[in-house]
Amino acid sequence: MQPATKLERTSLVDQAVEQLRSQIIAGSLTPGTPLPEGQISDSLGIARPTVREVLLRLQNDGLVQKQGRGLPLAVTRISREDLIDIFTARFHLEAAGARSFDTATEDAREAVDRSLEELEAAVASSDRLAQVRLDSQCHTAVVGLTGSRRLVAAHTQLLVEARLAAVTSRGADRVVAVANHREFVDMLRAGQTEAACKQLERRMNVARERVLQNHPG
Repeated sequence: MQPATKLERTSLVDQAVEQLRSQIIAGSLTPGTPLPEGQISDSLGIARPTVREVLLRLQNDGLVQKQGRGLPLAVTRISREDLIDIFTARFHLEAAGARSFDTATEDAREAVDRSLEELEAAVASSDRLAQVRLDSQCHTAVVGLTGSRRLVAAHTQLLVEARLAAVTSRGADRVVAVANHREFVDMLRAGQTEAACKQLERRMNVARERVLQNHPG
């Protein structure tokens, strides 16, 4: 576990959750890494009862899981079957967003454009962490076209799980990813909804196979 900055006593649980979440999503804490309460307590400078609350929050978010009786919780492992299911669910949520483009609010459409512009800026600046975050934001903005907060929340959770599964895989070419996003949005604006969904499906299949190739399971 990486050395961590001692936490101020404002909202220790929130701070600790965010710190561990960031390490898990960034791959510093890889799937299967055990998270003993004592080690986390020493690393973050917080009491064990607080650690238990932090781990419960992370478990509810699907980021950590039980290993067995008497063993500490560990960073969640995503099976190959789960991974395939994640990409299937992602496609259907994003396709629902694409098919809602014509009836979506102008704010929702602007969010799609804004997310793409922010991703383009991140790629130009070579900020890798921002690229990963903003690429996810582009996909979630598409789901936002449905107008459903619950679908957006479900998609956000799927992206967390997909990121866990992709820790060991080679990242996508972000320049190509931006071009694909731009083509997708242009298709939607041109009224080519089903063509956009086909393009989305092809991208999802490529991403899924890239992750599966490096999946340890």
